[in-house]
Amino acid sequence: MTQQTAPDHGTQSRYRHHGCRCEVCVDANRAYFRARSAAIKAGTWQPYVDAEPVRQHILHLQEEGFSISRIARLSGGSDWDIQRFIRAGKGRGRKRNTTEALAARILAVKPGEMTPAMVNAIGSNRRIEALCALGWPVSHTAAHMGWSHKNLHRIRQQLVVRAESAQAVSAAYDELQTKRPARYGVGKSASNRARNMAKARNWAPPKYWDRFPGAIDDPHFTPEYGMTKPQRLAEEAVWLVTVAGVPRTDAAARLGLTFAEVDDALAFAAAA
Repeated sequence: MTQQTAPDHGTQSRYRHHGCRCEVCVDANRAYFRARSAAIKAGTWQPYVDAEPVRQHILHLQEEGFSISRIARLSGGSDWDIQRFIRAGKGRGRKRNTTEALAARILAVKPGEMTPAMVNAIGSNRRIEALCALGWPVSHTAAHMGWSHKNLHRIRQQLVVRAESAQAVSAAYDELQTKRPARYGVGKSASNRARNMAKARNWAPPKYWDRFPGAIDDPHFTPEYGMTKPQRLAEEAVWLVTVAGVPRTDAAARLGLTFAEVDDALAFAAAA
């Protein structure tokens, strides 16, 4: 499974939250505590600042087409870090204050900066599929975005898309995943068809992607949503043989499969 993308080396966050003990991260952690101790002695230690300016900045970035995941990646935080500024979580209210360091990193993200011309389409496709799992037909998602049905379907057939298009899909995903389709003109039969199609194709809903921050845009992450145990083992067998280069007999032994089962999994993957 793909884990949350870690902040850059040389940050106290990577040392504290991601367990990195390389030299630059250790130095960053020491520097943080030296500065903290000096500020406490001087009576100037103020670890928290008002979160409202940060919240307003995040809302502005969303209006410019930035998704929660993208803001998190650019600021070196997690999806959860960003979400807490704009909506309450389970048992917790919206953030009212935050650390000065996190506030500075988020406020440093500016519209138009570090935006490639083209990006992998997998994140857009997964978001469209996740909305289907909630009962949002592709046509209604497209209409919400001000796009035609054909334009959104075209993304489903591409390996890469324009960054602006990916941001538009992400913004729609962030908004629609919290809304009930029936309240926005989606008929019951259309909504059920979308859910049934998603279920038949094992398309993961937003709750699944929330468990793996950053994974929705990662082409190397293979979702296991809706898979049976034999299907998961088959996926592992294909990865071991075709990616890791493990001999078929060794892959079978590791996974408790027969040689024939590994061969069947490889044949199925090749035909797909």
